[in-house]
Amino acid sequence: MKKIENEHQLREAINNLILEQESETRLRREVVKVGIRLVMAHDAHVPDTLTRIRVLPSVAVVGQKEPVNRTEKGSVYLEIYVKYLPTTSETYKSLIDISKLIKTLPGIKVVRILSVGGKSVLYKDKPIVV
Repeated sequence: MKKIENEHQLREAINNLILEQESETRLRREVVKVGIRLVMAHDAHVPDTLTRIRVLPSVAVVGQKEPVNRTEKGSVYLEIYVKYLPTTSETYKSLIDISKLIKTLPGIKVVRILSVGGKSVLYKDKPIVV
């Protein structure tokens, strides 16, 4: 180890060690809260769907925002929020990634992103729909 010659260098070395340790214990990205509208098959079971979303990778919290809307045509509309830890710092890519994960679940036809962090969201003047 390099010999530390003065008090200033010692303080700087200690601060660097503290910052390194903090970065190892802190998340690199913040948890993101996304409002989502799901269009599901007429026989979709909402509690099971929410449970399946909860166990997806990177998902921290799932909650229902509005009552289930079952139309006469047979589709089920469900507004939820999902808090998840994005795998990338690119917001659009992380939204597409989480949408695709959710859409792979049984009974889900369409995933539409309504909001991010409580603010309405559009990408190139269009809603994000997967």
